[in-house]
Amino acid sequence: MKTKTARRTAQTVGIMVCPSAGEPPIPEKLYFRRLSLLGQKLGLTVFVFFPNRIDWERGRVVGYAYREPAKRWEKGFFPIPDTIYDRCFYSNPHTYVAYREPIRKLASLSGTRFLGYGLKGKWHVHEMLMRDETLRPHMPETELLHDSGDVRRWLEEKGELFLKPHGGSHGKGVLHIRQSAEGIQASGRTARNETVRFSFRSQRRMLEWVARFTAGRKYLLQRYLTLRTAEGDAFDIRALVQKNRRGLWELTGMAVRQGAPGSVTSNLHGGGHAEETAPFLRRAYGEEKASRIVDTARNVALRVPEVLEQYHGRLAELGVDLGVDQEGNVWVLEANSKPGRSAFAALSDKQVSLNAIRNPILYAKYLLDSRNGRPDP
Repeated sequence: MKTKTARRTAQTVGIMVCPSAGEPPIPEKLYFRRLSLLGQKLGLTVFVFFPNRIDWERGRVVGYAYREPAKRWEKGFFPIPDTIYDRCFYSNPHTYVAYREPIRKLASLSGTRFLGYGLKGKWHVHEMLMRDETLRPHMPETELLHDSGDVRRWLEEKGELFLKPHGGSHGKGVLHIRQSAEGIQASGRTARNETVRFSFRSQRRMLEWVARFTAGRKYLLQRYLTLRTAEGDAFDIRALVQKNRRGLWELTGMAVRQGAPGSVTSNLHGGGHAEETAPFLRRAYGEEKASRIVDTARNVALRVPEVLEQYHGRLAELGVDLGVDQEGNVWVLEANSKPGRSAFAALSDKQVSLNAIRNPILYAKYLLDSRNGRPDP
């Protein structure tokens, strides 16, 4: 059956989300409100919609638009969007499977363009980045976890290792395992972001516990890097790279994320906080080395999206997480195609926070104008 498309009266941007609790049932309300208001200033109709609430016969979706005069979200029917900004976060594999087909169908429509396509998982990202000679020296040794024998082998060869899920975010489900004189220590966070810390005298018991911890999920083994302050707190650098109003990649900003005391991750959702990058690095490494780290981090962060687009397809923005070890080496930890922006709200340069929010809308306008033969200068 051919999908009909409702007549459009203006260029439309649909923010695609998975329904959340509350009314209206949309996440990230503050962020989406700001996107909507910015879009209106550019002459765009911006609305939030759900991939499981599409009337294919009438060519319309159920969604919500923010009305500034009333200062509220209003429900309505909207045409299938000209451009789609994917902010769907799948709470479980069943949700992903349920939404996969309508999203595939949306992507196949000739009149609709996605700003970018979501990355599939950490292992796929690692494989793509390893193909690039520039990035390969910045990639920590990583392999897929097949069974408990892999954990045993890594522990015996390296003394410690890092386990992280192929899918997921916010540092959930990660483990640091190390051999010590007292036995084997395991620390990390559960899938519910709860702190775990155990000691094992027996390798067998540790392996049995790890098997239960990782059961039902695809995991990666990764070389453990010491990415900590002198006080022992975990930290990393979140670099936000986005396409701008001309469709070109730019580094919007960088922020250091420092984890809560005792945490194995630096994620803000685990109780961490954000700081300015350059002052933090100067305190930790000194002026000269800090300057070199900032330059390397900038170059690596801008190279990552260029490489991923070669193999994955169009992207609109990436949160590139970079680790810095005690020698000042820069490592690519993750690349997230649906990045958060909370780290940049804490920075003194409010222009970075503003650009982080408005770039997706500016890029959407670029795509729309390019399709109509009138790209921005």
